[in-house]
Amino acid sequence: MSLLKGYQIEKFYKQKPPKDNSLTTLKEIQDLSRLPLDEKFAREKDNIAHSFKKITSKNGLPFPDKVVDNLLSESADRISKIKNHFNRKRPWALSKEFDVDLKSIKMASMKTPSYPSGHSVQGVLIGGVLAKMYPQHASEFKKEGLDISKSRRVARAHYKSDSDLGEKIGNDMFDYIKNKV
Repeated sequence: MSLLKGYQIEKFYKQKPPKDNSLTTLKEIQDLSRLPLDEKFAREKDNIAHSFKKITSKNGLPFPDKVVDNLLSESADRISKIKNHFNRKRPWALSKEFDVDLKSIKMASMKTPSYPSGHSVQGVLIGGVLAKMYPQHASEFKKEGLDISKSRRVARAHYKSDSDLGEKIGNDMFDYIKNKV
C-alpha cells in the first residue's frame, strides 16, 4: 500500500530557506536562544509513532501500526530529498557564525540537513490521519502533531522557518492522501 505514490515534493523547491548569513537567520537563532531547553519534552516527542500511540492507548483506541509505519517510511524518502536539495545547516552550526551561544539537545534524529523539519512534516501528517480516523479525538491528535513540531525548536534542532515549511508539507501530504485513509 503506497499512500504517497505520485506525491511530488519538488513543488516546494521554490520555497527557499532564509540565507545562512541573513538577518532573518540571525533573528531565528536569537529566538531559539530565548526558548527554554526542555530535554524531557524534546525526547518524549522524538519518536513520532510512540507519541501518537500514547494518545490512542489513553483513549482505548486501536493504533494503526501499518498505516503509520508506511506513512513514516514513505514521507521520509521525500523529506530526505528536499532536505538534501536545500542542505541547510542546523541552528547550532550557524549560531557560531553569529557569535550566539546556542546550547542544544543532541539526538540521533538530528543528523540530516535542517530545512524543512521532517518531524514537523510527519507529526502534522500522522496527526491529520489519526484525526480523520478518530474525529472525536481530532483536536488531541492535531495538537500532538504541532507539539512534535514545536519540540524540535525546543531542542534547538530547527529554525522556525524549518518548522513552518514542515507543517505546510505535512498538511499538503495529508490533503493528498485524505481520501485514501
